Amino acid sequence: MSKITREVTVDPTVIPPLDESLLSLSDTEAAFLHRTITADDFELRKRIMEVQKEAYAEHPYPCIRGFHFVNLMMSANPIYPQVLQAGKSGNHSVLLDLGCCMGSDVRKIVSDGYPAKNVLGVDLRQQFLDLGYRLYGQSWDTNFFTSDIFEVPYPFPRDTPIDTTPLASVGDLSQLRGRITHFYAGALFHLFDEATQYALALRVAELLDRKTGAVVFGRHQGLIEAGMIDDHLGRNRYGHSAASWPLLWKKIFSEVESSEFAEKKVVVEAELTEGFAQHVFRARSQANMLVWSVRIV
Repeated sequence: MSKITREVTVDPTVIPPLDESLLSLSDTEAAFLHRTITADDFELRKRIMEVQKEAYAEHPYPCIRGFHFVNLMMSANPIYPQVLQAGKSGNHSVLLDLGCCMGSDVRKIVSDGYPAKNVLGVDLRQQFLDLGYRLYGQSWDTNFFTSDIFEVPYPFPRDTPIDTTPLASVGDLSQLRGRITHFYAGALFHLFDEATQYALALRVAELLDRKTGAVVFGRHQGLIEAGMIDDHLGRNRYGHSAASWPLLWKKIFSEVESSEFAEKKVVVEAELTEGFAQHVFRARSQANMLVWSVRIV
């Protein structure tokens, strides 16, 4: 069984201060935020800065400093149109955003037409969910809840039946074994070492409805050659490459299903993109991002 090493507290002396100049919105992001929060540009910036300040004081993630909680990363993934169309087709697809932070990506895909009742937003931090409601308001039918993916048992006890709790009432990830069609994980895997990423992927696979059409997709920091990330905050983090990431998922599905399933049914695409310049995270080098998807065919 893979050893799980959770996140550690960062030395406060190495945490960089906030920088309002880092807020950069694409035309699509600005239009979405103006439509869902406020049309007033001054008020929009004010609200974003307020929730950022509060979130960063408790959980100083670089992505909070870089305003990624209002950047629409999910919809930029190449497989997003396929996921969205499947959700809109009425075939009872279910999408889960794990590590949804304030829920911008969740609200975007609902706004684009994926049924709100079939979308779940999950984060470890209740504060992030609360700040998401403060930013966007309460008028969203999606179920947001806190849960810890590492508390999902692996493997599940033999002959455990599929939980039938209505999605609107689900409050723990363990209730979702085998029920998720589309699983998004943005800026999540790169928080952990190699063994913990493997343990995380196993649990993702456990929650997935592993039938044709199922998709796991996301983005996170990656490296040209897989290895340890030179982390400016002193965290113990592993970076997969575009070559090692598919191998991870083939191994995962060989374990949870079979080597034949992994070889014939699992298609992994991964591309290392330029990501973000050094000044965004105050990192020692540019943070390249691995954009990826895993499909069951």
